[in-house]
Amino acid sequence: MLFFLCFLAGSTFAQTTGPEEGYFLVHDFRNDWRVYDEGMKAYVPYIREIHQDYGSYSVILDLAQNRHYYLLYRSNQENYLFINGSLQKQLPIDKWTVFKLDSLYKAYPDHRVLLTLYGPQSGIEQKTLQIGHKVAAGQKPIYVSESFLQARPRDTSPFENFYVLAALLLLVAYATLYQLFPRGFIRYLSIKDLLTIQTREGAALVTRGLFEVANLLFLLLISFLISYLYQLIRHRGIDLFQSQDLFSYEESLGKLFLYFFVIGILIFIVFIFKYLMINILGHIYRFDKIVNIHFFKSIQASAIFYTFLSLGMLLMLNSFPSLTFHWDTLLVIPITGFYIGRLLLLYFSINKLSDAKNLYLFSYLCIVELVPFIIGLKFAL
Repeated sequence: MLFFLCFLAGSTFAQTTGPEEGYFLVHDFRNDWRVYDEGMKAYVPYIREIHQDYGSYSVILDLAQNRHYYLLYRSNQENYLFINGSLQKQLPIDKWTVFKLDSLYKAYPDHRVLLTLYGPQSGIEQKTLQIGHKVAAGQKPIYVSESFLQARPRDTSPFENFYVLAALLLLVAYATLYQLFPRGFIRYLSIKDLLTIQTREGAALVTRGLFEVANLLFLLLISFLISYLYQLIRHRGIDLFQSQDLFSYEESLGKLFLYFFVIGILIFIVFIFKYLMINILGHIYRFDKIVNIHFFKSIQASAIFYTFLSLGMLLMLNSFPSLTFHWDTLLVIPITGFYIGRLLLLYFSINKLSDAKNLYLFSYLCIVELVPFIIGLKFAL
């Protein structure tokens, strides 16, 4: 019996907190409060006997270390939230308020902010400020030792299984297309063919247009490849196109594959829409004869670039996982460089195949290539 009591004294269940006890407690700021000392002109640790009559209390929040958690606040007093001295909002009374730290991480480049609570009533005991990890559906309390001052629950996301299985699925798709259409497969992934500016359409793969089985299958493969890369980026907490709220927090392997297939189909539809727009504008600008060449070169470049990009991202995910949390900054330059390079390639390819004036050609490419990229980049970030 004595041994059992000692065991209970040395261990405990991970504490839950927040609205409806829906978060595991990662850190409580009750011992981290600071106040601004006028005499020292600096923030000093809160001492109850000295600072209990203050109305402003601050903590230093490390966003980089906690970006995938949530900031939880509750108080029965009126308070205002300041970040780095800037008023953010009036906080509700006697109600939990939850902030997604990943959003703050993107909004403040320094990744360390001074968070201040100011209210007309003094006292810190009535203010609760914590960092929490959202409890997944069906997740049981975690049994931990008290020797861990901060118990951070292990991420139970099935993403590790998803990214391996999806990569194998894409690899099978590549192998299948190679078996079915070997000449078309080699041409789609040939850098030499990509950089070759032809004087005529030549190959049947191009002249027959998009709506051939081989071309549609290649386009579908590229769509799912981009969808896979999007899932890799999204898993690292990078909110592209502000779409993170569209996904549920409790993600199973089945849901991840559902998102993978749905997004892949949507990207495929966007490609089809782009092809139709190129056809319409091609007729307007009298580029009818080079529409298929234009679209083929565009998709060929995308197939080569995103194939190598996916290999690089998988290598980084397995060998340098810490860098993957900065994909939003690491990928901007190569992706921007790719689209600019592709625009130049299309310009020279179309210019050699037609006798259109440079002004018409430039305006045509701006509408179908440059403007969509600029708009997409703006909304993505």
